[in-house]
Amino acid sequence: MSGYLNVKYNMSELNYEHVFNVLVDKTAEYVTSNNLKVMVLGISGGIDSTVVAAICHEVSKKTGIPLIGRSLPIKNNSDAFDGSKLVGEAFCDEFKVFNLSSSYKSVLFDLCADTGLIKDCKGYDWYWVSDLEELAGRTPIANGNIQARCRMIHLYDIASIRKGLVMSTDNQTEYQLGFWTIHGDVGDFGPIQDLWKTEVYGLANYLQDHYKSKALEALRNDYRETCDNYKAMSCAIYNSCKLVPTDGLGISNSDLDQIGAKDYATVDDILSRFIPFENFRKSYDSAGQIMHPHDEMAESDCWSQLCARHGEDVVNKVWSRHLASEFKRKKAPIYISRELYE
Repeated sequence: MSGYLNVKYNMSELNYEHVFNVLVDKTAEYVTSNNLKVMVLGISGGIDSTVVAAICHEVSKKTGIPLIGRSLPIKNNSDAFDGSKLVGEAFCDEFKVFNLSSSYKSVLFDLCADTGLIKDCKGYDWYWVSDLEELAGRTPIANGNIQARCRMIHLYDIASIRKGLVMSTDNQTEYQLGFWTIHGDVGDFGPIQDLWKTEVYGLANYLQDHYKSKALEALRNDYRETCDNYKAMSCAIYNSCKLVPTDGLGISNSDLDQIGAKDYATVDDILSRFIPFENFRKSYDSAGQIMHPHDEMAESDCWSQLCARHGEDVVNKVWSRHLASEFKRKKAPIYISRELYE
C-alpha cells in the first residue's frame, strides 16, 4: 500500500520548454478545430492569467486567432491593476480595462432586496457597496463569488458576440482545493489546469528567461521594436511572480493562509500524493465497505510521512479543503492532460 501511495506527479523534472510547446500546440488545435474566431481572457495580473496570456499569445501568432484581454477591476488593489496592464499590453492583440464596480453594486443591491436584507424604502443610491456587503447574512465568500460571476458575464458576452471562447486560468492546485467559483472564474478551456501551482511558477520562470534571451537576440540584430516587445513580456511575467496569490474574496491575505501552509510546494506535495490514490484505488474494510481515502491513508505510511514533514494540522486542512470541493470538480472545463508533456 505505502509504495502506491508514494506515487506522485513528477513536478521536479518537467521540461518546461516541451510543456510550453505542447500547451501552445494543443490550445491551437482546439481553437482551430472548433472554428473559433477569438480567445477571450480575463487578466488579473497574477501568475496564472499571465502564463495563460503567454500561451494564447503564441497560439495567436501560430493561428491568426486574436487574443482579447480584459482587466475587470472591482475594488482591486493597485499592484494587481498595474500588473494586469503590463500583461495585457505585452501579450494581447486587443486589451482594455473596464471597471465593473457599478455592475457589482447593482447585482449586490438586487440580491439583497430579493432576499429581504433590505427592508426599508431607501434606494440604490443611498447605499455604499460596503453597506450592502456587511448586511446580516452576507459573507465574504458570497460577495466574492458575485464579483467573479460579474466578470464572467462580461467575458462570455464578448466571446458570444465575437464567436470565441473564454480561456480558463485555474491550475491543478486551485482545482483540487476548490479555490475557484462555479460559473465564475472558470472558462471553457484550461491550458494550465493539469499543472500544479509550483509547476506554473516553473513554467513562468522558463518563459521569463525565454523572452529575455529573445530580447537580447533581437538587440544584437538591431531589431529595437522586437527587443522592446520581448522585454515587456519578460517584465510582465517577472512582475506576476512577485504578486501574492489571493482568493479574491477578502477572506485572507493569501490562499496559503487559509490552510496554514508555508508555500505551494507543501500543498502540492500533499495533494500529489493524495490524488493518484483517490482516483485509481478503491479499498475495502473488514466488513466489505469501501473505505474513504482519508481513512485508509490515515493508517498508511504515506499519511504519517506527510504529517511528519508538514504537520498533521496542515495535512488535515489540505485534505479537508479537497473533500469539501468535490462537487465543484464535476463542473470542470476542458483541459490539456499532463500525460501529453510528462
